[in-house]
Amino acid sequence: MIDFRYLVVTIISIFLALTVGIMLGAGFVGDPLARDLENRIQTVQSEVNEQREQIDQLRAQNSSLTQWTQAVEPWAVDGRLNGRDVVLFAVDGADGGVVDGTVTVLEEAGANVVTQINLAPKFALESQPEADQLATIVDSVESEPSGVRMDAADALGEGAAALALDGDETTEEGEGSAQVAYSELLGLLEDEDFVSVERNGDENDVVPSGSSFVIAGGNATAPPFEVPAFVRRLSSELTAGETEVVVTESSSSQWEMVSAVREDGEINESVSTVDTGESALGHIAVVLVLSGPEGTPAGHFGTDDGTRLLPEPSPEE
Repeated sequence: MIDFRYLVVTIISIFLALTVGIMLGAGFVGDPLARDLENRIQTVQSEVNEQREQIDQLRAQNSSLTQWTQAVEPWAVDGRLNGRDVVLFAVDGADGGVVDGTVTVLEEAGANVVTQINLAPKFALESQPEADQLATIVDSVESEPSGVRMDAADALGEGAAALALDGDETTEEGEGSAQVAYSELLGLLEDEDFVSVERNGDENDVVPSGSSFVIAGGNATAPPFEVPAFVRRLSSELTAGETEVVVTESSSSQWEMVSAVREDGEINESVSTVDTGESALGHIAVVLVLSGPEGTPAGHFGTDDGTRLLPEPSPEE
């Protein structure tokens, strides 16, 4: 039989031997390991310092570019859209710079923002009664909220495009003024809090013939509803008006409005996009797109891959 004391002494001896071995080993290799670790730390610190310097340089360059574009914005846009009618679709909750800034620059360029249609969060259709309510307004037979929402985008886009193309013609059913019919559609949507509408004078048509369209939105927060799909459908319908359609979104946005258009092979050649919509650079891009010669292909502008900062100037400039 193994003596218990002998077993305890043996175990203690083993641990003491391991401890001594570790201490002796550390004595032989500790300094080289410490030096190697210190060298690695110094290398990483040096790389971090270099990255910080590069970041500071880029920030300074970005600040200079921002200041320059802000300074030249009034000159770059002045009078380029004199007499042009623009209808703006804006998504509620968007960055103020992309909506208010777009309105301001359009007016500085001489455009008349005749109607601003603000799309409300209620388009999320969080309850079936809300979906049924919207379906009744836009004559949708869809059962799913997503389908009803797309029918609403169709109704808003198709009606506006028809007015931009033909002016105040009669409705397809021959029941009266198309302008009145579209105004009534907006009125019903506004009464039920799906949209809010701002008109620049009661005497103007809600969508004058030849109007251009701008869709503005984007924010770093979550979108209020399925904005990318809605904007893709809305912009697709608006192109039937054979006039310029621009989707502009703030650079920090998580809504993916612009990417939804750019990734759609059917509309990315007819709808222009701007992904710096809250900045002076984006404001100038929107104006230059709208002021281009008739028949100019759509373009994509900003800082994302495959884009240009600004449209090329017209040949006569």
